[in-house]
Amino acid sequence: MKKRESNILLDITKDGLYAYITLLDSNDETEEAQFDYSLILEEVKETVKYGLKEELLKSFLEHKFFNEQVCIAEGVAPIPGEDGSLKYYFDTNKQLLPKLNEDGTVDYRELDAINSVKKGDKLVEIIPPKEGKDGVRVTGERIQHLKGKEPRLKFGNNVKLSEDGSFLLAEESGLVEIKDGRISVSKVLEIPNVDTSIGNVYFDGNVIIKGHVLNGFQVKAHGSIEVRGVVEGGCINCTGDILVRQGVQGYNRQTIFTEGNLATKFIENSIIQVNKNITSEAIMHSQVTSKGNILVLGKKGLIVGGVCRAQREIRARIVGSTMATNTVLEVGVDPDIKLRHEELGEELKNVKENLEKITQSLSMLEVLKRSNKLDSNKSELYSKLTKTQLTLSLELRKIERQYKEVAEQIENLSKGQIKIADTIYPGVKIVIGNSVMYVRDEMKRCTFYKENRDIRVGPY
Repeated sequence: MKKRESNILLDITKDGLYAYITLLDSNDETEEAQFDYSLILEEVKETVKYGLKEELLKSFLEHKFFNEQVCIAEGVAPIPGEDGSLKYYFDTNKQLLPKLNEDGTVDYRELDAINSVKKGDKLVEIIPPKEGKDGVRVTGERIQHLKGKEPRLKFGNNVKLSEDGSFLLAEESGLVEIKDGRISVSKVLEIPNVDTSIGNVYFDGNVIIKGHVLNGFQVKAHGSIEVRGVVEGGCINCTGDILVRQGVQGYNRQTIFTEGNLATKFIENSIIQVNKNITSEAIMHSQVTSKGNILVLGKKGLIVGGVCRAQREIRARIVGSTMATNTVLEVGVDPDIKLRHEELGEELKNVKENLEKITQSLSMLEVLKRSNKLDSNKSELYSKLTKTQLTLSLELRKIERQYKEVAEQIENLSKGQIKIADTIYPGVKIVIGNSVMYVRDEMKRCTFYKENRDIRVGPY
């Protein structure tokens, strides 16, 4: 905007933030004599209502800087509001970085590749836009500021907005992910394989593995696990059921622990502990424990080598082999109670051995004591051994009492049975409760059960 009064040219910028003045030289001494600061100031103030620099204007006029443009007023530019934003509480761009151990080595199995969350966890903080500030033109008009944009937020399954609207929260435990800009929590994690591309898996929900769990890797889940390939040297631990469609090869290591059921095509060279039932077509050279039933079904229905323990029942088609492979079938007792019984038995044996050694040493020292040949060192040893003997004697009585109680529990629980649909070969050891029987001859279609503390054989 330009405005001209007599020999004054007032120029205001398009945005209204600056006002410039120019004195035009007319080469007329009369006009120059009529030049008056108060009059010019009054003329300027008719247009400039804000930010006028009166002293600068006065100085400019006094010095009569003709034909020079000078800024005599400044408005205030508006301050735009800041856009709102989203603060994520999970990694939106997972990098498959191996774990660096304290000793400087690198664990390539621990890749932390999965965003696992628990129910109630914060997923996203919604930071609202910040207010800006209006500006003022030199003409006195208000310049409205631009408002900050609200953050764009979409959410889907198992995600909710907090009561105050400032957070997204997980409604269920599981996998948090962003798909098509939408945040959701899935109770099922699907991955191709558990190997170097994924690393170990720790997930608070159900897991589906479309391929295999490879040697040295582990899967831990608070839910059920399905493996559509094989578990080959990997380790699985979960609270739900486990289905391994193609079988388990454990390389004689702890392979599976679950609080639920296990179903798989075969089990070989594995250490397995299951709180419910185990179903398989073959169990070979493995340590398998179930607090329910072990059912080895299908065309093979084979148990050979190793130890199979079940609280209630073991069923199989064929047990052992023509080579008299050492195979143990054990039923009729809680595996945990059985294990406790074995541990107490080992403790009992160790305490008795130590007590016997101390007793022998004390007997020798007693001989020296009676002949007054016990010096100060031996006297101190005699005192220590006497105290140790008393402590071990008390411990022995305690362990003997516990051992007896556990043995009685085993006797009371001895109601399991073993059912053979086809053949059981020599070399198989049958244990029901605390009773033992060795199979000496090949037998067909039979059932082993306990009666009057003895193991009996009946028809299938």
